[in-house]
Amino acid sequence: MALYDQLTLSTSHREFRVLALFAGESSDDLRGELLRASIDNNNVSFTTLSYTWGDPSNPGSIKLGRDPISLPITRNLEAALRQFRSPTNSLRLWVDAICINQADPDEKSVQVALMREIYVSARETWVWLGPPSHDSDRAMDMLQSFQNRHPYHNELGQVSQEHWDGIGSLMRRSWWTRIWVIQEVLSSMRVDVWCGRKRIGFGCFVRLEEIRRDFAFRHIPTQPFANILSIWSLNQQIVRRGDAPLFEWMADTHKFESTLRRDRIYALLGLSSQESRNAVIPDYSSRTSDTLLSTRATAHFLIEQKMLLPLQAGFFRKAADLDLPSWVSDWSTSQAGYVTFVFGSAYNACGRYSTTIPRFSPPFEHLSDCPEDGSLILRGVLEGVINSAFPMPEVPSYSGSNTEEDLRSRMLRREVTRLTCRDWKEICDQNSSSDQPNLPESYYAAFWRTIIADRMFDGSGPPGLEHGRYFEDWQAGIDSDGVTDFRNAAVSRCAGRSFIRCRDGRSGLAPRNAQEGDIVCLFHGGDVPFVLRPLDSARYTFVGEAFVYGIMQGEHSHRLCGLDLRDFEIL
Repeated sequence: MALYDQLTLSTSHREFRVLALFAGESSDDLRGELLRASIDNNNVSFTTLSYTWGDPSNPGSIKLGRDPISLPITRNLEAALRQFRSPTNSLRLWVDAICINQADPDEKSVQVALMREIYVSARETWVWLGPPSHDSDRAMDMLQSFQNRHPYHNELGQVSQEHWDGIGSLMRRSWWTRIWVIQEVLSSMRVDVWCGRKRIGFGCFVRLEEIRRDFAFRHIPTQPFANILSIWSLNQQIVRRGDAPLFEWMADTHKFESTLRRDRIYALLGLSSQESRNAVIPDYSSRTSDTLLSTRATAHFLIEQKMLLPLQAGFFRKAADLDLPSWVSDWSTSQAGYVTFVFGSAYNACGRYSTTIPRFSPPFEHLSDCPEDGSLILRGVLEGVINSAFPMPEVPSYSGSNTEEDLRSRMLRREVTRLTCRDWKEICDQNSSSDQPNLPESYYAAFWRTIIADRMFDGSGPPGLEHGRYFEDWQAGIDSDGVTDFRNAAVSRCAGRSFIRCRDGRSGLAPRNAQEGDIVCLFHGGDVPFVLRPLDSARYTFVGEAFVYGIMQGEHSHRLCGLDLRDFEIL
């Protein structure tokens, strides 16, 4: 594009462009020019912009250069620039849609790799939530009043419903759901938030999340960014240390969204360790397909972690048009099939064999040589064969903002879980005579421990034997704190899963698509068992993680050094 050809960038000097937005009145066309800047020289003072692109179908425009060239921009970005523009002085901004040649995949790859350092180098970052609405000014003013104090509960009770509705509308704006904004604000030295003409410090939203947590305020909707806000200072420290593996960020941010699939990975690289940034390098060209990127990312996570935790994160529902190996996660989706068994008091099914060096076929020395259709080879033992699987009926999650609809969805899921667990219990009753091998407790205890994965709702445990009565109380409709915790644990652990019975009589939980003939295995580096589907005598497809009562704390880990130990090739 001629506009960018006039201002090429040096990769060796880590150069980037900055927009000089010319002064103008509100009705004037947007005009500006692009300047060259360098991270190494830090020769330009500028402000970075964090925003959502918005609908590209009806674009506005900005005229750039002394011989102006018109560049299409989205209406949301146009509204932001009009708001920020001064009537008297030019303003220097870094705006990705303008400062990066979006039509050049090679330049885009280089500039995305520099984004963290661009935000670190900026004087400040402005978050643009969008144009004002009828209640946004009132909400922004109320948030501003929280900045330097933590209001008492009785004060909050006096706040009008109109104010809470306005804050709820602010928190439901799309900016809070976009994956890119995490890096943008956590990398910045100072962050201010704009909505229309109103401008407040980002700390107001950190304080708002404290209020939501402390008082369980239903007025404030929960959105993906809440987890980032809840430990804001800690997250800032982690980013500044620069030692967090990419996998940890991926696991913690799976509910965020991006337009391009690969951006679910690339948007988090700037927050991650140097090892991760060296392993996964942004590439927007056709040389790297989405399938290849997901395969290399999963391989990197396994190599980096030296354990099979990344396979437990493979609970995402894979896009139908991605032809991924079965062991590779679709990191581009936010749709989880179930809540993974990674919480609280960890399992230790592999005992002292807690680390592994994964192997791949064909083998590769460098991650850049990893093919998109390679297989994973794990060392382990066959633990059991699934004889029957009984899936929990699927109840779609409600993702809207209507409180009553959300409550109805939750109540429906609870009732479906209660009735299905009752049916599972009857199945166990019919097979309870002598088919429970070497279990430390009765088949009833094995059952109720299985449906909560032998952990309390908060992940602590295992619970004591006295908790067994809560299943019967739950079925009978008796309410208590213990029943509530048991019910919530069962709903969480059983969603998206099947209750399985193995040929030796053991019970467990496996992914919903588990079926008769699938096998349960223990692997080196695996805190939990895994389910595979045999293709032939030596090759398998990956189904997912499992809970099998009686082997979760290393009871059978001695087999991982015995004569039954062998390789499993997973396609």
